[in-house]
Amino acid sequence: MTLVYTHLSASVDGYVSGRGARAGLGLGNGFRIFDWLSDHSSANRAVKEYGGSRAAAVVAGRNTYEHADRWGGNSMDAGTRLFVVSRDPIPDAAEGQTIVTDGLESAVRQAREVAEAAGKDVKIAAGATATEAIRLGLLDEILISQVPVLLGGGHPFFRELPEAVELECTSVAVNQGVTHLTYRIVK
Repeated sequence: MTLVYTHLSASVDGYVSGRGARAGLGLGNGFRIFDWLSDHSSANRAVKEYGGSRAAAVVAGRNTYEHADRWGGNSMDAGTRLFVVSRDPIPDAAEGQTIVTDGLESAVRQAREVAEAAGKDVKIAAGATATEAIRLGLLDEILISQVPVLLGGGHPFFRELPEAVELECTSVAVNQGVTHLTYRIVK
């Protein structure tokens, strides 16, 4: 069964990027939250390897796409198709980057078709896009790699929701410098 999930590293105070995030400086002063990716201990390596092979398609919003310098013409994760949700066309998008101008539901539907054909999942690549996916009932799972730092500002993982969302914790992997949490959204 193909799942739609999000996985981001976040500070304890809930930020997925620091202050000053913009094109060319995608995470602002928040690079510390990704230090665990270069740690090759077993828990971190397992999370990284699973994350790198799990998705066949990635859905990102236009802001994340631009802040990440359009992933250099590729996708966020190697070997995945990228679907970018944008109000406007992006005529100079790279080949293999699908620009979706008719909304997140359409982007997730297209990404799900790709993922189902490959027997894999769909990754939502940004907090604001993940929040909208929750609002629309499209998100199944949330993975947070929580790093013990307080960034004090930046872009939060989630935006305001119209009501509380119940979660079920399905796994916890603790390692020095990061705690990997997996939650299923209770629907």
